[in-house]
Amino acid sequence: MYNRNRYTIDNTIFKIAIYIRLSREDGDDLESESVTNQRSLLIGYLKAQALVAVDIYVDDGYTGTNFERPEFKRMLQDIENGKINMVITKDLSRLGRDHVMTGYYVETFFPENDVRYIAVNDDIDTFFETSGSDMMPFKLSMNDMYAKDISKKVRSNLLQMKKDGKFCGSSAPYGYMRDPNNKHQLVPDPETAPVVKRIFDLYVAGYGSSQIAEILTREELPTPVMYKYSGSKLSKFDHPEIWKHTSVSNIIKNRVYIGDLIQHRFQKVSYKVKKRKSLPESEWCIKENAHEALVDKKTFEIAQSIKDSSNTYNPERRNVEYVLSDLVYCKDCGARMSINYDKKRDRITMNCNNYRKFSKYDICFSHYINYTKLENTVYDKLSTMANKYIEDKEEFENIIKNEYVDPKVEKLKKIDELNHTIEDLKRKQDSLYDDKFNNIISVETYQRLFNATEEDIKTANNKLKVLQNEISSIEEDSSCYVEYLDIIKNFLDMKNPTKEIMNRLIDKIYVTKDKKLEIHYRIKKSEVLV
Repeated sequence: MYNRNRYTIDNTIFKIAIYIRLSREDGDDLESESVTNQRSLLIGYLKAQALVAVDIYVDDGYTGTNFERPEFKRMLQDIENGKINMVITKDLSRLGRDHVMTGYYVETFFPENDVRYIAVNDDIDTFFETSGSDMMPFKLSMNDMYAKDISKKVRSNLLQMKKDGKFCGSSAPYGYMRDPNNKHQLVPDPETAPVVKRIFDLYVAGYGSSQIAEILTREELPTPVMYKYSGSKLSKFDHPEIWKHTSVSNIIKNRVYIGDLIQHRFQKVSYKVKKRKSLPESEWCIKENAHEALVDKKTFEIAQSIKDSSNTYNPERRNVEYVLSDLVYCKDCGARMSINYDKKRDRITMNCNNYRKFSKYDICFSHYINYTKLENTVYDKLSTMANKYIEDKEEFENIIKNEYVDPKVEKLKKIDELNHTIEDLKRKQDSLYDDKFNNIISVETYQRLFNATEEDIKTANNKLKVLQNEISSIEEDSSCYVEYLDIIKNFLDMKNPTKEIMNRLIDKIYVTKDKKLEIHYRIKKSEVLV
């Protein structure tokens, strides 16, 4: 029996999510669409029905044409985990402005997950026949057209600003900052401008970009990465405090340091996607003397005429396929081992990427190894292993059975226990909701207990995913026995094994600092070679 006032349908209790979105595309409606306004309207709407939302999800500053929004994705995850079964927004455009994707969530994703969706101001309720629901296809189209129109106007305005010599980048180039009184004007940054000047002085004086990078790192001067990013974003970079020679080279080549502003070198493919395409130089927006120069033109021209030995490309490495290049890793730090050509000794070598880049700063150890010898050693070991499996298939089957079938039984048992735990926790949440609905516990107590239970569910789900991935890996390895034998036969028949064959036989090869190899086969436990 239907009862709209109590928001229950056939005794189903709705666990409600309030979703709020705001972006600059809202233009003149910014005040009416504000986060505060949306929250107030939706909470008031629920209060009128004597209801409380389970959670509120707010994406402030995210366009409606892109669904890669952190809070929206969190809400989808909560829906899949059973925490949410009803979503409410101020209107349909708050959910999204892209016709196809918004329609997908309202008409496919929500129904598939038994989620009820309400857009208050548009009179849309997917559990009832409403005039707003009938008009939804037209609203989706209008919202999409609005987003396209706004995007076109924004691009047009930005292009004109760039042609006028106004800086429109998301962040100022290293050495500059935005003028506090004019965000479209660049002015020298007192902290980093001297670093840029020093780079040019050293380069013209004969130092290579690698040498300059070492000098700047030793002096602990701020790097472009540290200048641009902070917090969690900075942690994604590999040793951001160390200057790279590529950063130095990019600064030396950049005309921004002689006062020229070059913009509109790239353009988004569509207003719906982030992908950008390069534009021909004839379409660039170039404004000379747009801001104060950090380097005079004569110094800049001299710098461009110098051939930097740090950046020369070794022709010996061109068009050569090294079949193990993607498989070799440093055992000590986990970094990939990179291929290098030793011209003096005319040989190919490998070394730890971290050591190669940052050896001057005592990061990792030298794992210098002759690539040809490594390749021959791996081939010999693979041949020995392959011949053993070809000669004794029963032993090969036993290895798979012992290593991959028995662990599966124990993991399945743990998965079953976790599923029971998750179901118990969900029932506990439903019981808490009933207690709150019947005023047995306060809203604050409900929220606290619900969140604690939700964390327990999240932890259990994470453990479940790990076990499920391990099971999938076990099943994949166990089922590929026949195929693996075929791969081994192909390897033995080949005079020169291909990169594809090696990648299908070997998972990873680790090199220790004392030059020992540890081979992790795709189907067999690792072996240590001396």
